[in-house]
Amino acid sequence: MRPIIQANWIWKLAAVAATGVQFVGCSSARSSGPIEVVYWTGWSGHEYEIQQNLIEEFNRTHPNVRVRMLTQFSSTGSYQKVKIAFAGGATPDVMSTIWDSDLAGFAMRGVLTPLDDYLKRAGRDVDREFTPGIARMVRIDGRVYGLTVTTNASFIVFNKSAFREAGLDPNTPPRTPTEVDRAAKACTKYDANGNLVRYGFRPENLDVWAYVFGGDWYDARTRRVTANDPHNIAALRWMAGYNRMFDLRKIQAFQSAFGDNDSANGPFFIGKLAMWHTGEWSEEFIRRYAPGLEWGWFPLPAPPNGRTNVTPARGSIFVIPAACKHKDAAWEFLNWITSVHAVKTFCAAIHNVPPLIEAGKDPAFQSDPLMRFATQLSQGQNSFGAPPIPIWATYKREIQRAEDRAVLGGEDPQHLLDDLQLRMERELSRTFDDLRE
Repeated sequence: MRPIIQANWIWKLAAVAATGVQFVGCSSARSSGPIEVVYWTGWSGHEYEIQQNLIEEFNRTHPNVRVRMLTQFSSTGSYQKVKIAFAGGATPDVMSTIWDSDLAGFAMRGVLTPLDDYLKRAGRDVDREFTPGIARMVRIDGRVYGLTVTTNASFIVFNKSAFREAGLDPNTPPRTPTEVDRAAKACTKYDANGNLVRYGFRPENLDVWAYVFGGDWYDARTRRVTANDPHNIAALRWMAGYNRMFDLRKIQAFQSAFGDNDSANGPFFIGKLAMWHTGEWSEEFIRRYAPGLEWGWFPLPAPPNGRTNVTPARGSIFVIPAACKHKDAAWEFLNWITSVHAVKTFCAAIHNVPPLIEAGKDPAFQSDPLMRFATQLSQGQNSFGAPPIPIWATYKREIQRAEDRAVLGGEDPQHLLDDLQLRMERELSRTFDDLRE
């Protein structure tokens, strides 16, 4: 396998840019008037419009700084232009086009501005203000490199009518993986010819379920990969068991006949799926596409030696590139856009969980039962962001491949994660060697 550093010259050039060499990409002070701050966002559509409204408010209330927002939206989720900008030093002043899985890699390559001094001067404390998963995620090697304005919660929603029809109590949802298995079997239906009519559940996303089972993917203290943690292996064995309970390829074929669960033809909305692993955004889709559905929700069920109320902490990270010359003006905007007021306004408008604990106390998130539940999950100690490892994007893709090979291919979880352990150890060692050059 090739290491994640596929173009060393990009990062070496980026390091030069970070030393302060002038490039054309950073905004410059005008001879008179406010300093212009160029901000790259990954949002588009409705989210872009809401953010534009906030930026207009900032510009009205901060006469010495003027923010100009440019969207870098990519339908594939790839922000290739970001790497090019870092390589040439032609960065904006602030960007939120940094995925959580890439933050550590950018930080360790020296192309981001540490925010600790700015936070201290502003009287801000990431550990006190932000949800635990976000607070841990934005700190790399003891320094804070980014802030967020949104996060999400992860849980399971279920069709109460399907539970009742299957002889299950809709007021007592599953609390353990074993109870999920039973509910999945009970809710799965076939017609007289043996054709699938509805399936109960299929667990996916080993990177999340490993935490539920008590595992971890990386030890930041020792800088060690922990892919073959016994709890990770137990999680993968449980997931692989679904191919013995059901023919998952038939379920895949069944799924392909319907739309995704963000469209009116989504299987959960039309009664073809009993339990859906999703997040707080599901409420808006259910209201839109299945307004009469009787439904409920429950946290990811943990085994006896696992972790309760686990949720991933994800989102776009707001950073100040190291190559930018007007860092004080950039911080003035970043500080404001990650304030309680701005975060509350944005998250309420787009139905996301706020990463700020204080914002989560607002009635916008407490008056709605599902949003209150999602907010509580995100504020719990078992909220996990991307680990502070520079190869997480590659590592996560390889976790997914191991999951596919175990669940669909029947390969041994122990062997797969032992192999992943060795490969990611080599990958991480090569990356750290490159960073020391």
